[in-house]
Amino acid sequence: HLHDDPPKFNMNKEDLMGACKRRDNNYKMLTEKVNIDFQGEKEAREKLGKDRAKIFCLVYTTEKAHTEIPRIRETWGHKCDGFMVASTKADAAIDAVEIPHEGPEEYNNIWQKVRSMWSYIYDNYYEKYDWFHIGGDDYYLLVENLRLYLESEEIRTAANGGAYLPTGDETYQTPLFLGRRFAYMGDMNDIFNSGGSGYTFNKAALKTLVVDGIPNFRPHAKTFSEDTVIARLLSTHGIYPYDTKDRAGGERYMPFMPGHHYGYRLPADITKDWYAHYSIDIKEGPDHCAEHSVAFHYVKGMSMYRLHALLYDLCPPGIM
Repeated sequence: HLHDDPPKFNMNKEDLMGACKRRDNNYKMLTEKVNIDFQGEKEAREKLGKDRAKIFCLVYTTEKAHTEIPRIRETWGHKCDGFMVASTKADAAIDAVEIPHEGPEEYNNIWQKVRSMWSYIYDNYYEKYDWFHIGGDDYYLLVENLRLYLESEEIRTAANGGAYLPTGDETYQTPLFLGRRFAYMGDMNDIFNSGGSGYTFNKAALKTLVVDGIPNFRPHAKTFSEDTVIARLLSTHGIYPYDTKDRAGGERYMPFMPGHHYGYRLPADITKDWYAHYSIDIKEGPDHCAEHSVAFHYVKGMSMYRLHALLYDLCPPGIM
């Protein structure tokens, strides 16, 4: 079990020195704005003890990308309470499970893969965890920040219908679908959570998706845009992407690397840039990201190590 027996952080000294010395926009975003809420984490541990929100994290990939997985397991993967890799081939050494699905294994058929993955998670893990996060093999999850967000009064109240904090005696949970909201082609009546940095379900949303949705909604469709299909499916059950911005208007789930967001500026004509066109009321530069962001995307290769080193103060003394 990865959570109980985490592998050691395996970045060699020279690479670590080089990664820590670079003063690019990734460095700037992770030293000037985004950080892990270590203080909040310490307080939550003292207050809640073992009674924390339990998060199951899933990464989907294919056999040829299995070499990427050790970096995930050594950095953020083991911080999740449960962790699994959905792949084309099982490999216990990296927690990979073979998930068969209808149709070919290709980008244009991700919806079928996602249908099978969510069904597998529901069948095997629904009872054991409170929250379920899914994404591809190039997202980086700031697990402490995500857990604190899910434990916040805001989210606990939202999962209890939006008016009152739960007391613990509830028999009904409001389904929550958390992630980075996009308006498809700028249409505010067609909002979905981007699949890039992943999205997060509570138990009620997972159950609705798998029991009521997946068997009946576009069961044989072949498409790459699983994130829009998931959103449209859930909307037929009255479940819509929740606004996950923080109080300052910073986004928590980020679709690109930290440095990309640090340097990004909105164009004069937003229809000329898909990101500006799809985004909903975003800020620019450092203000675009929440201080306690929960995920970044397009984190490939050694970048997984680098982000981790910067966020968790693993750089050699005197370098930062």
